[in-house]
Amino acid sequence: MQERIILFDLDGTLTDSGPGIMKASQFALRAYGVERDWQELDFFVGPPLDETFGQFMPKEDIPGAIDQFRVYYHDVGWLENEPYPGVREMLDTLQKNGFRLFVATSKLESMAVQVLGHFGLAPYFEAICGAPGDNTQAGKKVNVIRAALQKAGCTDLTQAMIVGDRKHDIIGGKLAGIRTAGILYGYGSREELAQAGADLICRTPEEFTKIMLSEQQGDKRMNATERKIAEDLLSIRAVFFRPDEPFTWASGIKSPIYCDNRLTLTAPVVRGHVEAGLAGIVRTKFPGAEVLMGTSTAGIAHAAITATILDLPMGYVRSGSKDHGRGNRIEGKLEKGQKVVVIEDLISTGGSCIEVVNALREAGAEVLGVASIFTYGMKKGLERLKEADVVNYSLSNLDALVEVAAEEGYIEPGDKARLLKFRDNPSDESWMDK
Repeated sequence: MQERIILFDLDGTLTDSGPGIMKASQFALRAYGVERDWQELDFFVGPPLDETFGQFMPKEDIPGAIDQFRVYYHDVGWLENEPYPGVREMLDTLQKNGFRLFVATSKLESMAVQVLGHFGLAPYFEAICGAPGDNTQAGKKVNVIRAALQKAGCTDLTQAMIVGDRKHDIIGGKLAGIRTAGILYGYGSREELAQAGADLICRTPEEFTKIMLSEQQGDKRMNATERKIAEDLLSIRAVFFRPDEPFTWASGIKSPIYCDNRLTLTAPVVRGHVEAGLAGIVRTKFPGAEVLMGTSTAGIAHAAITATILDLPMGYVRSGSKDHGRGNRIEGKLEKGQKVVVIEDLISTGGSCIEVVNALREAGAEVLGVASIFTYGMKKGLERLKEADVVNYSLSNLDALVEVAAEEGYIEPGDKARLLKFRDNPSDESWMDK
């Protein structure tokens, strides 16, 4: 099991610093002739101060306002603060279970150290990273996250996560290429966190702890994403089980299962989970991606939506060249040497996926790999991908699907072994024997 790194925001995540921050903001605004009830200034909790003060005054006045803020906060505001219920227990449990903990905050680093030391929380963290002095750029969320990852010596971004209560935490985490978790007991809403693209949203420290421990225990079996996508596919009936009346694939293979991922497009909630998951694969596994290419036809829509999330160009690859017009097989602009990630809906034996990769390589692209919704995990498919030097990451797989289906009563307990036997060798029809 690889080490897991969790970065925590401070204000609104570990401690309820709202009253002190809001009163310090009121003090600073008053110095510039702006009167506001301090209880109306909750949006000052979390974002960098230059952003929030910029809503009230011209750019040239912001440094002075920040100085005024710090006068109040250093004297009184930092004490108008307390850890959220359950936070200490969360940190203690995570640390004892081998998680490496860090703080990544836009607050002045010296003040963050003072606050966490005062409440006895500092010993839980390997490092506390915040804004160094008046360098506003260094204090941007993405930059303090990157500083924390550097201190952690993190070489695998898939093992790192940022936890925060506002969109700035989520956006910063995504820019840094790591997973994100939003918490609802702070100052951000579920809508704000969801719109920012949080991978997880948790109501309490206890819920977050439970999920992390569950993922840790399931690292070698099924992670949270595999389970969630499996649940999603089952919930919209994108998966059909017929072990006693098997489907016949175009290859002639008799299958006890049929997966129609096109149905995810007509289910907005599930579609959101799928596209966020595909975007997460691209960010973490293929951070150098320059273009997304969908497979025809099922992968095209997913490539388009994922490319929109990531703000990347996209195109698609036809199953064969057009017999009219320009005769293109690859649609969309593709320059030689560009780094491409293929978006695929489903992988069984891997043949069609490899054809797409080869077409892109022949066009001069550097194919980093494939991001897919679902894979059967068939031995033949895995071997073909390896021989073709194609790397694939799927959101879910047959093993996870069968596990969830058995738990939730979609299949009989005895069918579980039959489905996995089919996966091991689809050509051997003995799986049909009860």
